[in-house]
Amino acid sequence: MIRTEKNGVSWYEFSIFGPDVRGVVTTCCGGVSQGIYESLNMSFFLGDDEAHVKENRIRVMQALGARAERAVGAVQVHGTHIAIVDESMAGRGGLSAKGAIPDTDGLITNVPGIPLTLLFADCTPLLFSDPVRGVIGLAHGGWRGSAGNIVGKMTEKMKAGYGCRPEDIRLGIGPCICLESFEVGEEVVQAFAPFFSDNQLGQLSSSSSHGKYLFNLPLANAWLAMRSGITEEHIEMSGINTMASDLFFSYRRSHGKCGRHAAVIVR
Repeated sequence: MIRTEKNGVSWYEFSIFGPDVRGVVTTCCGGVSQGIYESLNMSFFLGDDEAHVKENRIRVMQALGARAERAVGAVQVHGTHIAIVDESMAGRGGLSAKGAIPDTDGLITNVPGIPLTLLFADCTPLLFSDPVRGVIGLAHGGWRGSAGNIVGKMTEKMKAGYGCRPEDIRLGIGPCICLESFEVGEEVVQAFAPFFSDNQLGQLSSSSSHGKYLFNLPLANAWLAMRSGITEEHIEMSGINTMASDLFFSYRRSHGKCGRHAAVIVR
């Protein structure tokens, strides 16, 4: 990923998508929110001043050359439900909480000019693009959604809805909590057991302290993507640990008292 700044707003952008698709993850810098939300909080759902969040979103979309009034967002629930976004849905949840697609953690569209947006503060942003079919997608990969194989379900939905071939799909795995910071119980590791051998689970995790484990969530998503047919050379991983970087909001680092950065993809 490449860090970019425009008009005071900064973000990290994937290079794997080519010139026709913008796939980015915002930082927490360049907005107007205050206090625990300082400064580029993109979430309407946390108690931040709605006018501040709206201004933050407008700034991001303007910097990206996208239309904020056409952006689509969702009410995320750490699940695996995926919504197909058509022209009639443009603007839902873009500039207010009202209209955000309920109970959804994945968005897919083939409509140009609709920015898909989801919110993060340690969970894994998963950005998809099929340059052959002109389809983009975005998913929220917390550990529950990741263990529910949301990356594979996104791939299947793109195949079923638009005829996408997995080998054509590009995937960006954005900044998230990484192995060295993601301490979990054994139940989290075992949630991935349906997909991986004991040897693979051993490569994804390592013993920590007091019966806990460190778990590699971004790598788990990359391996699940490859299981679904996405090729390794079409996967770009940020390698950025949100808990260790003050450029991003981190739920764990702040003990839940923070804003949210956003992943945005638009063609």
